[in-house]
Amino acid sequence: MQLGLEFDRYRPDWERLGVVVAPFTIEADPRFMYLSTETRRALAKVSYMVEAGQGASVIVGEIGTGKTTLASWFHSRYHRRPDFVAAKVDEAPKRSGLLLLRRIAAEFGLRTRRATEDQLNEFRSFLVEQSEKGVLPLIIVDEAHELNPEQFMELRRLLNFRDPQGGKAYQLILLGRPELDINLREVPDFNDRVATRSSLDPLTPDDTKSLIEYRLLAAGRSAKQPPLFADDAMMPIWQETRGYPRSICLLCLHLSLELLATNQLQVTGQFVREFLENQHGYRQAAE
Repeated sequence: MQLGLEFDRYRPDWERLGVVVAPFTIEADPRFMYLSTETRRALAKVSYMVEAGQGASVIVGEIGTGKTTLASWFHSRYHRRPDFVAAKVDEAPKRSGLLLLRRIAAEFGLRTRRATEDQLNEFRSFLVEQSEKGVLPLIIVDEAHELNPEQFMELRRLLNFRDPQGGKAYQLILLGRPELDINLREVPDFNDRVATRSSLDPLTPDDTKSLIEYRLLAAGRSAKQPPLFADDAMMPIWQETRGYPRSICLLCLHLSLELLATNQLQVTGQFVREFLENQHGYRQAAE
């Protein structure tokens, strides 16, 4: 009991910042997903293709541009819908197509098989059951740039399945780094089945400000309160992070903790510059 009380002494008092939960985290959480112009465009295109049964959609972006959060958002959205069943693979197993099929099967709650054809037959049986219920399976693969040609070919075989009405039986969303597009050129049979491609780029200074404000609101801070991050703090934050959402969140997390530690009321441009000068190793300390 005493240990728990001691721990509470070092837990950040987020309420002093007017929020009920930590507003900045590098963990993927759909509740805090900020919809930049590019993100909205990707959501609209991919959602249409999935619901229209068009097959495969691809989203590429550098590290820290929000791909994993987007993957979690798609999974959360479609897993809740009665007309979809969604499986998300966070990191595909390496080496073989069969291992990938087994991982997807496990995410759907299916039996895993030792032979590729047996596993595909398991998917066919699953497909028939879902089609009879009017349910469309969706497969989401994050870090898809790590897939090899054999694994792309097994995904192509899933996309070749048809429901009783002749439509594509499975929908697929691949998210990965820009090399995913390069890797797809090596498997033209799969590449030709991609219905839409989207790209996530770093945020502009204006979007950086909007992301910070959105996260504070999502964490419970009232819009009627004075800004926690002053306008003149936005440019040094953007310059330090180059507009990458994960880097923005990491820096703002440390700035918030510094604000609490120093009992100050607002993150200003001077506050950011002094923090970066004195705590330039904050990234390494967080790893």
